[in-house]
This record gives sequence, C-alpha cells and structure tokens, in this order.
Amino acid sequence: MKLTGYEDLRVQRTINSIYHAFEELICEKEYPKITGKELAQRAQINKKTFYRYYPTLDDLLHEMQAQYAKEFIEEVKDYRYPDDLDKEIAAFFEFSAKQGEAYDRITVSAGDSSYTGIRREMINEVMHKTWDNHHPLT
Repeated sequence: MKLTGYEDLRVQRTINSIYHAFEELICEKEYPKITGKELAQRAQINKKTFYRYYPTLDDLLHEMQAQYAKEFIEEVKDYRYPDDLDKEIAAFFEFSAKQGEAYDRITVSAGDSSYTGIRREMINEVMHKTWDNHHPLT
C-alpha cells in the first residue's frame, strides 16, 4: 500500500511496521520461506491486517522494489544515455551504498536465486524509464 501522507497515523505506523518486519525477514531467510503469518507476528499485527493492505507477500515485495527503482530513477532522471553512462553507473553504486541489507539481498545476492525475478523487474524498470527514452543513434 503506497502511502500518500494523508492516512491516519495508525495506518502509517502499521505500514512502517510491515516494511520493517519484512526487511528483517528478507535479511534472515530466503524469500519463499517467509510467510504472511510470520511477517504479521514480527510486525506485531494481526495476519488479517497484513492481508488488508497487501493481498500477497509478492505485492509487498513488488511495492518495495518499485520504491527502490523510483528513488534511483529520480536521482538519474536528467542523465542522457549513452553520454552520461559513467555518471549513471557511479550514481547506481552511490545509491546502492546508501541502502540497507534488505536491498542488497534483493538486488545482488548471487547465491540466493529467490530474488532473481524481482531483480530483473527492477533492472527493466530502470532501463525503461531512463535508457529507452534516449535515441543515441539519431
């Protein structure tokens, strides 16, 4: 559930608790082994409350991925491909260094194939929003 800033403070706290618990679990185990029940317990909410905001864990993971991609795209939105490729690569490493362990698990964990699909989605999103809009050969 994407927050707009107009939600009740209790809703904001609940969503923040869900995100925090999810990040902790991502750092502790492979994605397929995370359950909604376990996440709800960690977030100190009822399992039904979790499913009220997110129909599946995949929806929560996708929202987290989309947020990472959106933040990175915002940082590189004015770069031109291929002229600014070196700047974009540097920006990627700087952006990645500022993120936490959950981001690392989702984006670069070589031994954990459970995030491969989400990694591909993130790459596609960034490339579509940045590189696809530039025509270097014209």
